[in-house]
Amino acid sequence: MLIQSRSRPLDLLVVGGLTVDRFADGSSAPGGSVLHAIRAAAERRLRIGVVTAAGPEPEAQAGLVELHRLAAGLEVATHAATWTFRHRDSIDGRRLWLEQRGGPVAWAGGAPDGRRTRAILYAPVADEVDVAALNSWEEVRARSAILQGWLRSTGEDGEVLQRPLLALDDRLCEALGRLDLVVASREDLSAEGDAPSDQLAALRVTLGAGPALVVTDGADGLWLDVGGDREHLPVVWLVEDVPTVGAGDVLATFLTMGAADPPGGWHAHAERAMRVVAEVLDGRKRR
Repeated sequence: MLIQSRSRPLDLLVVGGLTVDRFADGSSAPGGSVLHAIRAAAERRLRIGVVTAAGPEPEAQAGLVELHRLAAGLEVATHAATWTFRHRDSIDGRRLWLEQRGGPVAWAGGAPDGRRTRAILYAPVADEVDVAALNSWEEVRARSAILQGWLRSTGEDGEVLQRPLLALDDRLCEALGRLDLVVASREDLSAEGDAPSDQLAALRVTLGAGPALVVTDGADGLWLDVGGDREHLPVVWLVEDVPTVGAGDVLATFLTMGAADPPGGWHAHAERAMRVVAEVLDGRKRR
């Protein structure tokens, strides 16, 4: 990774694979949580590092060019293919099909030096970040994860389906339970029922008392559980009629920075992160 010992620490390191996203209109683009996260963070002059994986597809290579431009440090595991998803919108929300499997995220030189980043966000798209990675950075002050990629399975036709929390490996649950924060969306946890409050309760049972938990609920804001104290926070600023792809990744990014000891407490910290998401969405509307 291109992080020199003489440079100041990163504000955040994001770990997860790039994707190739194909849409109903025939267009395609690079995607993945790492890309959505770094775009928002770089606009705010934060030093972000990325550990990712990608293949040779033109879209993936375009994503790597952007990461090289925006990241303060970048390490790429090269594979024969990139995780590729076909996106379709329906009355029930976005539906995904896995068209092509990519490879795992990995880094050279053994366990990384956690002193070179203030926070780390694990953001897999399809189970490409393994348990060993979660256990390699325990000295980092603030550690969090987006649960999405570990909860994805595929049907016979390749459609992405949501796995129940009970299907998660015990070792993964133990590692996630030692983090400061775990974020999931209402869609990620659909196998646990429809109500975000019930989903949040199921997530707490699965991961134990350790991390703060967030379940996002789109335009209805988010649900927060800190030490078993649960509350609903509405959005602080609703931006309508704009694509929301990557909004959850941006939220998780800004929740992660400060997750070890949120300034002003978790309620205020979550509201600040939601405001950043609104600013990002409003920026898309203005373009």
